[in-house]
Amino acid sequence: MTLLAVALTVGLQLPAPGPVLDAVPFEVPSADGYMIQGETDRPAGPARGVVIMVAGTGVFTRDVNFGRSGTPGDRVFLDLAARFNQRGMAVVRFDRRGARYGVPREERTDKAVAPTATPENLSQDVEALYDWTRSERGLGARCVVLFGHSEGTIHIAGLAERGAVPPDLVIGMGGLLESKASVIRWQSVDREPDALLMMDDDGDGMVTDEEIRANFRETPAGIYEDPAPLLAPDGSWTAADIAGARAEGAAWYAREVAALANHADDAPYPDAEQPLASWRWWKSWFLDDTPNAVRLSRWPSPLIFHYGSRDSQVREDRQRIAAEGILPAGQLRFVSHPDRGHTLGHDALLGPMDEAIADQIADQAAAACPVAFSGRDNEPG
Repeated sequence: MTLLAVALTVGLQLPAPGPVLDAVPFEVPSADGYMIQGETDRPAGPARGVVIMVAGTGVFTRDVNFGRSGTPGDRVFLDLAARFNQRGMAVVRFDRRGARYGVPREERTDKAVAPTATPENLSQDVEALYDWTRSERGLGARCVVLFGHSEGTIHIAGLAERGAVPPDLVIGMGGLLESKASVIRWQSVDREPDALLMMDDDGDGMVTDEEIRANFRETPAGIYEDPAPLLAPDGSWTAADIAGARAEGAAWYAREVAALANHADDAPYPDAEQPLASWRWWKSWFLDDTPNAVRLSRWPSPLIFHYGSRDSQVREDRQRIAAEGILPAGQLRFVSHPDRGHTLGHDALLGPMDEAIADQIADQAAAACPVAFSGRDNEPG
């Protein structure tokens, strides 16, 4: 911990990243025999450690293309991997179940495989990669950092729950410490009412359309392209109106929970034409009420969780409350980023990441692994 704290204080001054230095493809079997595909991005010279990158919700390939700026930073994980490489860290990136790499966008989802994704096997895939990364048949890593974006932190916490060897550091970006059921209820019931209250500039209990237009992008409602869905029919929201909106959200939530039983666990969610995962995966967002902080508390590993004030999906204040009394302050560090969103960029949801924040995260990962190891160049066999 002392070395980590010192290195974070000093920081590393490096040029803007280029492409990853040396990508070596791999195939690693998961617990159920599914072959996980991805690549190891290797730095120049011996690696000081390995970062395993775990994506959030979506049928993402290893690059995690999650932006619309038209810049290389839209490939959020690829850009961050290059920064890790510059600091002497090898990187393991992989394609989520059902994602096809190196094909046109319209072909990236394998409609036969994507519906097989469950909360259990998505986490077991990460565990298989973690075991391979640490083993002599894989990379032989002696220092491993787990990096998770959003839902990715849930899959990482599953390793802790199953008793995996603690990693040297866990870094979360817009990560969950509350439960899945808690966050989906907030998104369904409270996100827009909370955002409206944040827009009340003069504190008079009324939220006018003018206040909405001026402020919506600075709140979780910034997920909308324009403020039209938030505007009041008569030009302003009263406290009673906002309470009514909460009640409507609560009614939708109750209907959704009641309807879960109508779908088989192994059916494609939301449907066979555009499958994201299985219905078992979707059901878990309503039924899993174990705080993610509880699962992570099974590890003594240091935790650094980054949050943007504009985050439309996961709110820092809620995660602080969820972690209180479960994860000690000496283990868990919160890093707050004003005017940044769920992917720590300007957008409330999407990337690219702010470059200074991306460099800060890369510094943190490198500081956790101060001594280079020999590593392995072999592919699993």
